[in-house]
Amino acid sequence: MKQLISNLSVTLWDKAVTEADFEIPTPVLLAKFSFLPISSFFPADIISLPQDHFDHIKEEDIKLLLRGFSIGIIGDEDPVQLFEEAIALSKSVLAYSYLGLYYFKIKAYDEAIAVYSAAIEYFKEEPYFYASRCLVYRIIGEDEGAFYDYQIAKRLDFNYHSVLEWQENQAEVSYFEAENLVIQELESTQKDLSMDELNSLGLEYVHCYDYLKAIELYTLAINKNTADNSNLFVFRGSLYLKLTCFELALDDFNRAIELDDHQTAAYVFRAKVFESYRYSEKALQDYAKAEENDNNSSIVYEERASLFERLGCLPEALSDFDRLVELNPEDFYVYSLRADLKERLEDMHGALADYSMAIELNPYYSDLYSYRAAIKEKLGDTVGAKFDLDKFNELEDE
Repeated sequence: MKQLISNLSVTLWDKAVTEADFEIPTPVLLAKFSFLPISSFFPADIISLPQDHFDHIKEEDIKLLLRGFSIGIIGDEDPVQLFEEAIALSKSVLAYSYLGLYYFKIKAYDEAIAVYSAAIEYFKEEPYFYASRCLVYRIIGEDEGAFYDYQIAKRLDFNYHSVLEWQENQAEVSYFEAENLVIQELESTQKDLSMDELNSLGLEYVHCYDYLKAIELYTLAINKNTADNSNLFVFRGSLYLKLTCFELALDDFNRAIELDDHQTAAYVFRAKVFESYRYSEKALQDYAKAEENDNNSSIVYEERASLFERLGCLPEALSDFDRLVELNPEDFYVYSLRADLKERLEDMHGALADYSMAIELNPYYSDLYSYRAAIKEKLGDTVGAKFDLDKFNELEDE
């Protein structure tokens, strides 16, 4: 597998970093200066830095952090003492991250799990550490722990669902690609691929969970493109986002918007990056711009409603779900989303009506009957609740 994050992992010495570079919120620190414990995210080659490279840094914990990173993550020496000293001085989120990465790198998986578990005690709301521990649990076959951490990471930031799903499917990538006729046809040609062929091929690799190959193709298309097609940056940025390479994704979405201020998808995706950074106001501004560009785009209302829910702005979320239902009156899923919100708003009759509509549109989706049964129970309709639970069990047994 091609190495992806070499350029991200050298951010620390790509320029003369200062203490001010580390005075940013915790999720942004992790996004700018770290990455998940996935082998293809590490630099492909050992990188050597001069010993005085960080002498200009005065704060001891940051200096320890940078020296440890340089000798242990991109180098081949033992940085454990440096990271442990940094943790002792300031409980540095990056020191926990780097120490876990180092233990992963040397296959000391029990130690990596211990580091991530300790980090979770101090950073309970950071999905990065749950996702990292999930990845190590998978390696050692601790499926229950991996599933638990996956669920928490996904709840805290749904972007982590994508990267964990991608990683889980890596063992099947070769099989998927061998069975894909478009890939076999286009890869066998001896001629240079056109822009459209590169785009098509990239999409097929996405379907096969080979995001790294797709990124390579979109990068080739961007380099060949003389018209500065904003869609190419959106395509590549969306894959960086799926891999939680937030800074690389942000660069691509910014570039797409520079090229085309009416690029709705770029605003939606950039809003998702801002959500991961917990820059809620910036995210809402981007959703507003996306809506201004295209007020018939379902994804705008679905994503913004989800953000409103997390922020506790339930009436605003309901307004977006109402619009979503208007745009997709035949989609059972949007009714179920609105029903769940109405239940939280204690509008049980409204929730019942939405679940009933969802069931009418998709009578074979068993979970809907379970959800509606709970509403009927709350409304005192025990007979109706029993009917729905019986239907749920019947569908589950089929």
